[in-house]
Amino acid sequence: MIEFLTAPMDDAIFPLPQLQWVALEILPKAARGYADVAAELTFALLLGLLLRFIVLPLLVRASAKNEWVIDDIITARLRDRALLWALLGGLLSALPDMPWKARSIAFGEKVTFALLALSVTLTLMRIVSEVVGRNQSPAGGGTTLIKYIINSVLLLLGGGAILGLFGVSVFPALTALGVGGLAVALAFQDTLANVFAGVNLTASRQIRVGDFISVDAKMEGFVADIGWRTTTLRTLDDLLIFIPNKRLGEAMMTNFSRPDPTMWIEVPFRVGLDVDPEALEAILLDEVRKAREVLPGLREVAPAMRLRVGEWSLEVRLFVPIQNFVDRNPLTTAMVKRLLIRLRREGLVIPLPQRVVHVPSATADTSTTSAGPLSAP
Repeated sequence: MIEFLTAPMDDAIFPLPQLQWVALEILPKAARGYADVAAELTFALLLGLLLRFIVLPLLVRASAKNEWVIDDIITARLRDRALLWALLGGLLSALPDMPWKARSIAFGEKVTFALLALSVTLTLMRIVSEVVGRNQSPAGGGTTLIKYIINSVLLLLGGGAILGLFGVSVFPALTALGVGGLAVALAFQDTLANVFAGVNLTASRQIRVGDFISVDAKMEGFVADIGWRTTTLRTLDDLLIFIPNKRLGEAMMTNFSRPDPTMWIEVPFRVGLDVDPEALEAILLDEVRKAREVLPGLREVAPAMRLRVGEWSLEVRLFVPIQNFVDRNPLTTAMVKRLLIRLRREGLVIPLPQRVVHVPSATADTSTTSAGPLSAP
Protein backbone atom coordinates (compact mmCIF):
# COMPACT_ATOMS: atom_id res chain seq x y z
CA MET A 1 0.00 0.00 0.00
CA ILE A 2 2.86 2.38 0.79
CA GLU A 3 4.43 1.65 -2.56
CA PHE A 4 1.15 2.41 -4.27
CA LEU A 5 0.69 5.70 -2.49
CA THR A 6 4.21 6.78 -3.37
CA ALA A 7 3.94 5.62 -6.99
CA PRO A 8 4.22 8.26 -9.69
CA MET A 9 1.05 9.71 -11.16
CA ASP A 10 1.83 8.17 -14.54
CA ASP A 11 1.11 4.68 -13.16
CA ALA A 12 -2.20 5.56 -11.48
CA ILE A 13 -4.04 8.82 -12.17
CA PHE A 14 -6.64 8.38 -9.41
CA PRO A 15 -6.62 5.23 -7.27
CA LEU A 16 -10.38 4.71 -6.93
CA PRO A 17 -10.22 0.89 -6.60
CA GLN A 18 -7.60 1.11 -3.86
CA LEU A 19 -9.52 3.82 -2.00
CA GLN A 20 -12.67 1.72 -2.22
CA TRP A 21 -10.76 -1.28 -0.85
CA VAL A 22 -9.48 0.80 2.06
CA ALA A 23 -13.00 2.07 2.78
CA LEU A 24 -14.36 -1.46 2.77
CA GLU A 25 -11.69 -2.53 5.21
CA ILE A 26 -12.61 0.32 7.56
CA LEU A 27 -16.35 -0.31 7.49
CA PRO A 28 -17.95 -2.99 9.66
CA LYS A 29 -18.86 -6.23 7.95
CA ALA A 30 -22.59 -5.56 8.30
CA ALA A 31 -22.28 -2.24 6.40
CA ARG A 32 -19.95 -3.42 3.64
CA GLY A 33 -22.91 -4.59 1.54
CA TYR A 34 -24.22 -1.03 1.42
CA ALA A 35 -20.98 0.60 0.27
CA ASP A 36 -21.89 0.60 -3.41
CA VAL A 37 -25.37 1.87 -2.60
CA ALA A 38 -23.93 4.70 -0.49
CA ALA A 39 -21.52 5.62 -3.29
CA GLU A 40 -24.32 5.76 -5.84
CA LEU A 41 -26.54 7.83 -3.54
CA THR A 42 -23.63 10.18 -2.86
CA PHE A 43 -23.09 10.62 -6.57
CA ALA A 44 -26.83 11.23 -7.04
CA LEU A 45 -26.77 13.80 -4.23
CA LEU A 46 -23.83 15.63 -5.76
CA LEU A 47 -25.51 15.58 -9.16
CA GLY A 48 -28.73 16.92 -7.64
CA LEU A 49 -26.88 19.72 -5.85
CA LEU A 50 -25.09 20.60 -9.09
CA LEU A 51 -28.39 20.80 -10.97
CA ARG A 52 -30.22 22.60 -8.16
CA PHE A 53 -27.74 25.34 -7.37
CA ILE A 54 -25.66 25.78 -10.55
CA VAL A 55 -27.15 24.46 -13.79
CA LEU A 56 -30.86 25.18 -13.37
CA PRO A 57 -30.40 28.68 -11.83
CA LEU A 58 -28.44 29.56 -14.98
CA LEU A 59 -31.35 28.29 -17.08
CA VAL A 60 -33.79 30.32 -14.96
CA ARG A 61 -31.82 33.51 -15.56
CA ALA A 62 -31.50 32.73 -19.26
CA SER A 63 -35.24 32.09 -19.65
CA ALA A 64 -36.06 35.34 -17.83
CA LYS A 65 -34.46 37.31 -20.66
CA ASN A 66 -37.24 36.50 -23.14
CA GLU A 67 -40.93 37.34 -22.98
CA TRP A 68 -42.15 33.72 -23.10
CA VAL A 69 -43.75 32.81 -19.77
CA ILE A 70 -43.89 29.02 -20.04
CA ASP A 71 -40.12 28.44 -20.02
CA ASP A 72 -39.79 30.56 -16.85
CA ILE A 73 -42.35 28.38 -15.07
CA ILE A 74 -40.86 25.08 -16.29
CA THR A 75 -37.29 25.95 -15.33
CA ALA A 76 -38.39 27.23 -11.91
CA ARG A 77 -40.29 24.02 -11.14
CA LEU A 78 -37.43 21.83 -12.39
CA ARG A 79 -35.06 23.73 -10.12
CA ASP A 80 -37.30 23.02 -7.13
CA ARG A 81 -37.56 19.30 -7.90
CA ALA A 82 -34.03 18.59 -9.19
CA LEU A 83 -32.57 17.44 -5.87
CA LEU A 84 -35.53 15.18 -5.02
CA TRP A 85 -35.62 13.59 -8.47
CA ALA A 86 -31.87 13.04 -8.46
CA LEU A 87 -32.07 11.23 -5.10
CA LEU A 88 -35.02 9.10 -6.20
CA GLY A 89 -33.26 8.26 -9.45
CA GLY A 90 -30.08 7.36 -7.57
CA LEU A 91 -32.05 5.19 -5.15
CA LEU A 92 -33.82 3.49 -8.04
CA SER A 93 -30.47 2.62 -9.66
CA ALA A 94 -28.91 1.56 -6.35
CA LEU A 95 -31.66 -0.78 -5.18
CA PRO A 96 -30.45 -3.77 -7.28
CA ASP A 97 -27.12 -3.58 -5.38
CA MET A 98 -28.84 -3.86 -1.99
CA PRO A 99 -28.01 -7.00 0.01
CA TRP A 100 -31.71 -7.80 0.23
CA LYS A 101 -33.94 -10.53 -1.05
CA ALA A 102 -35.22 -10.23 -4.60
CA ARG A 103 -38.79 -9.69 -3.39
CA SER A 104 -37.77 -6.85 -1.10
CA ILE A 105 -35.71 -5.22 -3.86
CA ALA A 106 -38.63 -5.44 -6.30
CA PHE A 107 -41.00 -3.90 -3.74
CA GLY A 108 -38.52 -1.10 -3.02
CA GLU A 109 -38.19 -0.36 -6.72
CA LYS A 110 -41.99 -0.15 -7.05
CA VAL A 111 -42.28 2.23 -4.10
CA THR A 112 -39.44 4.42 -5.36
CA PHE A 113 -40.84 4.58 -8.88
CA ALA A 114 -44.29 5.34 -7.48
CA LEU A 115 -42.89 8.26 -5.47
CA LEU A 116 -41.04 9.52 -8.54
CA ALA A 117 -44.16 9.21 -10.74
CA LEU A 118 -46.26 10.98 -8.09
CA SER A 119 -43.78 13.83 -7.82
CA VAL A 120 -43.61 14.24 -11.59
CA THR A 121 -47.42 14.21 -11.87
CA LEU A 122 -47.87 16.83 -9.15
CA THR A 123 -45.16 18.99 -10.71
CA LEU A 124 -46.82 18.84 -14.13
CA MET A 125 -50.16 19.75 -12.56
CA ARG A 126 -48.58 22.73 -10.83
CA ILE A 127 -46.95 23.85 -14.09
CA VAL A 128 -50.33 23.70 -15.83
CA SER A 129 -51.99 25.68 -13.02
CA GLU A 130 -49.31 28.38 -13.12
CA VAL A 131 -49.39 28.62 -16.92
CA VAL A 132 -53.17 29.01 -16.88
CA GLY A 133 -52.94 31.55 -14.07
CA ARG A 134 -50.34 33.60 -15.92
CA ASN A 135 -52.44 33.55 -19.09
CA GLN A 136 -55.58 34.86 -17.36
CA SER A 137 -54.99 38.32 -18.65
CA PRO A 138 -56.03 40.48 -21.55
CA ALA A 139 -52.98 39.26 -23.42
CA GLY A 140 -53.58 35.66 -22.68
CA GLY A 141 -56.46 33.21 -22.78
CA GLY A 142 -56.12 30.58 -20.11
CA THR A 143 -59.19 29.40 -18.22
CA THR A 144 -59.74 27.27 -15.15
CA LEU A 145 -61.72 24.86 -17.31
CA ILE A 146 -58.57 24.06 -19.27
CA LYS A 147 -56.70 23.63 -16.00
CA TYR A 148 -59.34 21.21 -14.68
CA ILE A 149 -59.32 19.11 -17.84
CA ILE A 150 -55.54 18.87 -18.22
CA ASN A 151 -54.95 18.23 -14.51
CA SER A 152 -57.63 15.53 -14.50
CA VAL A 153 -55.96 13.79 -17.44
CA LEU A 154 -52.52 14.05 -15.79
CA LEU A 155 -53.85 12.74 -12.49
CA LEU A 156 -55.58 9.86 -14.25
CA LEU A 157 -52.43 8.90 -16.13
CA GLY A 158 -50.19 9.24 -13.08
CA GLY A 159 -52.59 7.34 -10.85
CA GLY A 160 -53.01 4.62 -13.46
CA ALA A 161 -49.25 4.22 -13.79
CA ILE A 162 -48.77 4.00 -10.01
CA LEU A 163 -51.59 1.48 -9.59
CA GLY A 164 -50.25 -0.55 -12.49
CA LEU A 165 -46.94 -0.95 -10.64
CA PHE A 166 -48.71 -2.77 -7.83
CA GLY A 167 -50.76 -4.94 -10.17
CA VAL A 168 -54.00 -2.97 -9.93
CA SER A 169 -55.64 -2.63 -13.34
CA VAL A 170 -57.70 0.45 -14.10
CA PHE A 171 -59.58 -1.09 -17.02
CA PRO A 172 -62.34 -2.66 -14.86
CA ALA A 173 -62.92 0.72 -13.23
CA LEU A 174 -63.15 2.40 -16.63
CA THR A 175 -65.59 -0.29 -17.78
CA ALA A 176 -67.77 0.26 -14.72
CA LEU A 177 -67.63 4.00 -15.32
CA GLY A 178 -68.77 3.47 -18.90
CA VAL A 179 -71.73 1.35 -17.76
CA GLY A 180 -72.79 3.94 -15.19
CA GLY A 181 -72.16 6.85 -17.50
CA LEU A 182 -75.78 6.96 -18.69
CA ALA A 183 -77.10 7.27 -15.15
CA VAL A 184 -74.56 9.96 -14.33
CA ALA A 185 -75.45 11.88 -17.49
CA LEU A 186 -79.15 11.82 -16.61
CA ALA A 187 -78.52 12.91 -13.02
CA PHE A 188 -76.13 15.72 -13.91
CA GLN A 189 -77.41 16.76 -17.33
CA ASP A 190 -77.48 20.48 -16.47
CA THR A 191 -73.96 20.36 -15.07
CA LEU A 192 -72.69 18.37 -18.03
CA ALA A 193 -74.40 20.79 -20.43
CA ASN A 194 -72.54 23.67 -18.79
CA VAL A 195 -69.26 21.74 -18.92
CA PHE A 196 -69.56 20.93 -22.62
CA ALA A 197 -70.72 24.46 -23.38
CA GLY A 198 -67.62 25.78 -21.60
CA VAL A 199 -65.42 23.38 -23.56
CA ASN A 200 -67.05 24.56 -26.80
CA LEU A 201 -66.55 28.23 -25.91
CA THR A 202 -62.91 27.60 -25.03
CA ALA A 203 -62.10 25.38 -28.02
CA SER A 204 -63.84 27.58 -30.59
CA ARG A 205 -61.87 30.61 -29.36
CA GLN A 206 -64.93 32.84 -29.85
CA ILE A 207 -64.18 34.51 -26.53
CA ARG A 208 -61.01 34.49 -24.48
CA VAL A 209 -60.01 35.68 -21.07
CA GLY A 210 -59.59 39.45 -21.23
CA ASP A 211 -62.07 40.02 -24.07
CA PHE A 212 -64.75 42.66 -23.62
CA ILE A 213 -68.12 41.21 -24.66
CA SER A 214 -71.78 42.15 -24.61
CA VAL A 215 -74.39 39.45 -23.91
CA ASP A 216 -77.86 39.95 -25.38
CA ALA A 217 -77.24 43.72 -25.33
CA LYS A 218 -77.99 43.64 -21.59
CA MET A 219 -74.76 42.68 -19.87
CA GLU A 220 -71.23 43.59 -20.81
CA GLY A 221 -67.81 43.23 -19.25
CA PHE A 222 -64.41 41.60 -19.46
CA VAL A 223 -64.22 37.81 -19.53
CA ALA A 224 -62.46 37.06 -16.24
CA ASP A 225 -62.68 33.26 -16.40
CA ILE A 226 -64.43 30.35 -18.11
CA GLY A 227 -65.06 27.72 -15.46
CA TRP A 228 -66.59 24.26 -15.59
CA ARG A 229 -70.05 25.66 -14.82
CA THR A 230 -70.11 29.43 -15.26
CA THR A 231 -68.33 32.18 -17.14
CA THR A 232 -67.32 35.19 -15.06
CA LEU A 233 -67.65 38.71 -16.43
CA ARG A 234 -66.07 41.71 -14.73
CA THR A 235 -67.94 44.92 -15.47
CA LEU A 236 -66.43 48.37 -15.77
CA ASP A 237 -67.76 49.04 -12.26
CA ASP A 238 -65.61 46.11 -11.02
CA LEU A 239 -68.64 43.89 -10.40
CA LEU A 240 -68.67 40.16 -11.14
CA ILE A 241 -71.42 38.58 -13.24
CA PHE A 242 -71.66 34.77 -13.31
CA ILE A 243 -73.37 33.43 -16.43
CA PRO A 244 -74.01 29.70 -16.92
CA ASN A 245 -72.00 28.39 -19.85
CA LYS A 246 -75.08 26.86 -21.46
CA ARG A 247 -76.93 30.20 -21.45
CA LEU A 248 -73.85 32.02 -22.72
CA GLY A 249 -73.50 29.53 -25.57
CA GLU A 250 -77.09 30.20 -26.66
CA ALA A 251 -76.95 33.98 -26.23
CA MET A 252 -76.15 36.61 -28.85
CA MET A 253 -72.68 37.87 -28.01
CA THR A 254 -70.74 40.81 -29.34
CA ASN A 255 -67.00 40.56 -28.90
CA PHE A 256 -65.54 44.05 -28.98
CA SER A 257 -61.95 42.82 -28.53
CA ARG A 258 -61.71 40.60 -31.61
CA PRO A 259 -60.55 40.71 -34.27
CA ASP A 260 -59.66 44.34 -33.57
CA PRO A 261 -60.32 46.23 -30.32
CA THR A 262 -60.51 49.57 -32.12
CA MET A 263 -63.92 51.06 -32.85
CA TRP A 264 -65.81 54.27 -33.70
CA ILE A 265 -67.82 56.36 -31.30
CA GLU A 266 -70.84 58.36 -32.40
CA VAL A 267 -71.34 61.98 -31.35
CA PRO A 268 -74.80 63.16 -32.48
CA PHE A 269 -76.03 66.77 -32.40
CA ARG A 270 -78.21 69.18 -34.34
CA VAL A 271 -77.65 72.54 -35.99
CA GLY A 272 -79.88 74.93 -37.87
CA LEU A 273 -80.94 74.25 -41.43
CA ASP A 274 -79.27 77.45 -42.58
CA VAL A 275 -75.74 76.22 -41.67
CA ASP A 276 -73.20 75.76 -44.46
CA PRO A 277 -72.37 71.98 -44.47
CA GLU A 278 -68.87 72.51 -45.87
CA ALA A 279 -67.97 75.03 -43.17
CA LEU A 280 -69.48 72.77 -40.52
CA GLU A 281 -67.40 69.79 -41.68
CA ALA A 282 -64.21 71.87 -41.61
CA ILE A 283 -64.95 72.99 -38.04
CA LEU A 284 -65.59 69.42 -36.87
CA LEU A 285 -62.44 68.00 -38.50
CA ASP A 286 -60.34 70.76 -36.99
CA GLU A 287 -61.76 70.14 -33.52
CA VAL A 288 -61.12 66.38 -33.75
CA ARG A 289 -57.54 67.10 -34.82
CA LYS A 290 -57.03 69.31 -31.77
CA ALA A 291 -58.67 66.72 -29.52
CA ARG A 292 -56.10 64.05 -30.53
CA GLU A 293 -53.36 66.18 -28.97
CA VAL A 294 -54.95 66.20 -25.51
CA LEU A 295 -57.16 63.10 -25.38
CA PRO A 296 -55.28 59.77 -25.33
CA GLY A 297 -57.22 57.02 -26.99
CA LEU A 298 -58.16 58.75 -30.26
CA ARG A 299 -56.78 57.12 -33.39
CA GLU A 300 -54.94 58.93 -36.17
CA VAL A 301 -57.76 58.26 -38.60
CA ALA A 302 -60.00 60.85 -40.18
CA PRO A 303 -63.48 60.98 -38.64
CA ALA A 304 -66.63 60.50 -40.68
CA MET A 305 -69.65 62.81 -40.76
CA ARG A 306 -73.19 61.90 -41.75
CA LEU A 307 -75.97 64.47 -42.32
CA ARG A 308 -79.72 64.13 -42.33
CA VAL A 309 -82.31 66.84 -42.85
CA GLY A 310 -84.87 66.76 -40.07
CA GLU A 311 -88.15 68.55 -39.62
CA TRP A 312 -86.67 71.54 -37.82
CA SER A 313 -82.87 71.04 -37.86
CA LEU A 314 -79.90 69.47 -39.60
CA GLU A 315 -79.08 66.21 -37.80
CA VAL A 316 -75.33 65.56 -37.65
CA ARG A 317 -73.69 62.27 -36.66
CA LEU A 318 -69.93 62.48 -36.16
CA PHE A 319 -68.04 59.17 -35.98
CA VAL A 320 -64.66 59.40 -34.25
CA PRO A 321 -62.19 56.43 -34.28
CA ILE A 322 -60.80 55.34 -30.89
CA GLN A 323 -58.23 52.80 -29.78
CA ASN A 324 -60.24 50.73 -27.31
CA PHE A 325 -63.88 50.01 -26.69
CA VAL A 326 -63.44 50.48 -22.97
CA ASP A 327 -62.76 54.22 -23.42
CA ARG A 328 -65.90 54.86 -25.44
CA ASN A 329 -67.94 56.52 -22.65
CA PRO A 330 -65.33 59.00 -21.34
CA LEU A 331 -64.18 59.85 -24.86
CA THR A 332 -67.76 60.38 -26.04
CA THR A 333 -68.39 62.73 -23.12
CA ALA A 334 -65.17 64.63 -23.77
CA MET A 335 -65.95 65.04 -27.48
CA VAL A 336 -69.50 66.25 -26.77
CA LYS A 337 -68.14 68.92 -24.43
CA ARG A 338 -65.49 70.07 -26.88
CA LEU A 339 -67.91 70.24 -29.81
CA LEU A 340 -70.51 72.20 -27.85
CA ILE A 341 -67.89 74.76 -26.82
CA ARG A 342 -66.50 74.98 -30.36
CA LEU A 343 -69.92 75.38 -32.00
CA ARG A 344 -70.89 78.16 -29.60
CA ARG A 345 -67.58 79.86 -30.23
CA GLU A 346 -68.22 79.74 -33.97
CA GLY A 347 -71.68 81.24 -33.49
CA LEU A 348 -73.55 78.06 -34.40
CA VAL A 349 -76.55 77.71 -32.12
CA ILE A 350 -78.09 74.32 -31.51
CA PRO A 351 -81.78 74.97 -32.22
CA LEU A 352 -84.58 73.97 -29.92
CA PRO A 353 -87.44 71.85 -31.24
CA GLN A 354 -89.93 74.11 -32.92
CA ARG A 355 -92.91 73.81 -35.22
CA VAL A 356 -94.54 76.51 -37.26
CA VAL A 357 -98.33 76.29 -37.28
CA HIS A 358 -100.23 78.39 -39.83
CA VAL A 359 -103.76 79.23 -38.64
CA PRO A 360 -105.99 80.62 -41.40
CA SER A 361 -107.89 83.83 -40.46
CA ALA A 362 -111.68 83.33 -40.71
CA THR A 363 -113.95 86.36 -41.48
CA ALA A 364 -117.39 85.94 -40.09
CA ASP A 365 -120.18 87.10 -42.36
CA THR A 366 -122.46 89.36 -40.45
CA SER A 367 -125.90 90.21 -41.92
CA THR A 368 -127.74 93.33 -40.74
CA THR A 369 -131.49 92.93 -40.44
CA SER A 370 -133.60 96.09 -40.21
CA ALA A 371 -137.13 95.66 -38.94
CA GLY A 372 -139.81 98.42 -39.24
CA PRO A 373 -142.25 99.29 -36.56
CA LEU A 374 -144.77 96.63 -35.88
CA SER A 375 -148.20 97.47 -37.31
CA ALA A 376 -151.16 96.47 -35.43
CA PRO A 377 -153.49 94.22 -37.24
